[in-house]
Amino acid sequence: MNIAIVDDEPVFLKQLHNRLREMKLPDCEIHEFTSGRDLLSFYVKGMYEVIILDVEMPDLTGLQTAERIRQIDGSVIISFLTNYAEFAVKGYDVGAFRYILKNQPDYVYTKQLNSIIAECQQRFRTFTFNNKNLSFKFRLTDILYFEGHRRKVSLFTVNGELEYGGDFSTVCGELLKYNFAIINRGILVNLDHIQNITKYDIILSNGRKIPIGKTYKDEIVARYLNYATGR
Repeated sequence: MNIAIVDDEPVFLKQLHNRLREMKLPDCEIHEFTSGRDLLSFYVKGMYEVIILDVEMPDLTGLQTAERIRQIDGSVIISFLTNYAEFAVKGYDVGAFRYILKNQPDYVYTKQLNSIIAECQQRFRTFTFNNKNLSFKFRLTDILYFEGHRRKVSLFTVNGELEYGGDFSTVCGELLKYNFAIINRGILVNLDHIQNITKYDIILSNGRKIPIGKTYKDEIVARYLNYATGR
C-alpha cells in the first residue's frame, strides 16, 4: 500500500506520518509532500492507493490539488486534514472519503485512519479463483454477492455472473473478515452494494432483491449499520 500525505506544516505532517507508522500496516510506504504542486509534479494514475491532503495550503489548496488528481485518477482514496469541519461539504465534489480534524482526541484520530485503511483494503483487494484451467480475478468492490450450491459457487458482479467449481465455506472464510456478510444459507453479500434492508429482503445496488433468512436478520442489520456508520 502506498500512501501520500501532504501538509505545508511540518508538525502536522510528521504527526500524521507517525500515527500511520504506529498502525504497523504491512507492506506500506508513506511519502511526505509539503505542497500539492510537489505531489502533482510527477503524479501518475495508480501511484498511490491513499492520499491525505491538508485543505488549507498556500498557492494550491488541498481541494484544488484533489480536483487535479481526480482528472488523472478516479480510484485513489482522497481524505482531507483540516482545522474546520465546514470544509467537509466541499469535498464531495472530488469524492472525498473522510475528513480528519486536526487537534482532535487520539482515539477519534485513530478511528478515522483505521476507516480509511479499511476502505482501501476493500476497494483495492481482489478475489481470485481458478475455473477450467483459467485464473480469474475480481475487485471486491465489483462483487455483489456469492451463492453456493453443492460443489459450485456462483459469483455475481456488477458486470454479470460466473459459476465455477469451488467450496462456498472457503469463500466465506476468506471474505467475512472484509465487508461481506451471510444473509441466508448459501448466500454471501457485499455490504457495499446493499441499498436497502426491508423486513424480509435486502435490495442490492443493481435492484436485485434477495430474501434474508430469519436466523441471519439481526446479525445482518447490526453489521450493516456498523458498516454504514463507519463510513
